[in-house]
Amino acid sequence: MTAIHPELGRIDATVADLGCDSAWAAIHRVRPRVPLACPECRHGVRAKVSHLGLRFFAHDPGAPTCGLAGESMEHRLLKLELATAARGAGWHAALEVPAADGRWRADVMATSPDGTLRLAWEAQLSSITEDEVRQRTDRYARDGVRVCWVVTQPRRWRGRVPSVLAKPPIEGQRTAWEVVEGLVRFATEPCHHRVPCFGGHSHWQNVKAPLRDLVAWVLDRQVVPHHFVSPELLSEHQWEQVWTAPQYVSLAADFAKAKRRARRKRAAAGTVRVTSLDGLGPDAIAREVALRMTGVLPPQRGRRVRTGAQLRTSAEPQSPGAGDSAGLPRVHAEAESWVLEETGEQATVRADQHLAGGTPVYLGDSVYGVIRPDPDQMDWHRWPGRKNWVLFVTSRDELKCIAAAAPNGVRIIELE
Repeated sequence: MTAIHPELGRIDATVADLGCDSAWAAIHRVRPRVPLACPECRHGVRAKVSHLGLRFFAHDPGAPTCGLAGESMEHRLLKLELATAARGAGWHAALEVPAADGRWRADVMATSPDGTLRLAWEAQLSSITEDEVRQRTDRYARDGVRVCWVVTQPRRWRGRVPSVLAKPPIEGQRTAWEVVEGLVRFATEPCHHRVPCFGGHSHWQNVKAPLRDLVAWVLDRQVVPHHFVSPELLSEHQWEQVWTAPQYVSLAADFAKAKRRARRKRAAAGTVRVTSLDGLGPDAIAREVALRMTGVLPPQRGRRVRTGAQLRTSAEPQSPGAGDSAGLPRVHAEAESWVLEETGEQATVRADQHLAGGTPVYLGDSVYGVIRPDPDQMDWHRWPGRKNWVLFVTSRDELKCIAAAAPNGVRIIELE
């Protein structure tokens, strides 16, 4: 798309006046032929026009290995689209621009009107490894140049660096180049769970848009790169970073902050769950009322108060050979289901870990609760933060034993 003219210097086939106040007719099909050269390998090139009317420069026979020699027509058309879009946004756009030290060569280099900002657009149609694309991105960054990689095939590394997936025009489907992945918006929706979650649910979703619009939005800072805290699954691919509007970045941050605040408030104001008093005798009712009013379970008359470990042991099934392991998967599944209904997020039971004598339940990287903990190991005074955990039990005896030792506000959930 560019060539070196012996008198005019660098000329650009995508600009009407070749970027030097000249004419295409002065170099195309003239005799004697103007001695043009490739800006990269310095081999001879000639001016040509494709059947689609695209002007470009082709290497003469016998050219050495050159990055510009093997470009496909689709590659040239994509570079032309990017350059045209940048110019339409009021920026200067030059093709095949090399770094001063040769560390990189931009397919299209967009420069702001005042010359202070540069953004390289890379039309990457050929295969390249993730390591290579990361290294090239880092080289641009070291020179203060932002970059966006535009691919036409779903490369595995897309979303690891600033990038989008675009598709060319197809008769009957698309009239122009279109971005199909990498440009996203943040959306929220109400919760329809039995126990509604605060604020509902949220997700990121791809948005399709003309490539020219994306280029203009990026250059005008209406769209910016955004890094996820953890990769997001978009169109069956994990994206680490995307392009989105600043207002969506702010909305996502505010939504996450509100969810965390509501979760802390809900945990701090939690209540102990007990069963109905129907069918209980006078002594049992009196003990239940004392538990609800004071949070302390009084000892039964004439009976020795057992420790948490002793009561926990007595509550376990004693069938020969069965032990407690047979019902654990069901208990774990019930705990995960409860957390999903409560928060709208998927929890994970770490069956291979032990915490306070029980099994920890994680929400993300943080402990959300513990299944069947030993109250003697909770150590509420040394670790006051544990009062925010949700404690899951499988029997009424376990519930009462933990409630007798737990401080006010601890949530104890009896799994059915």
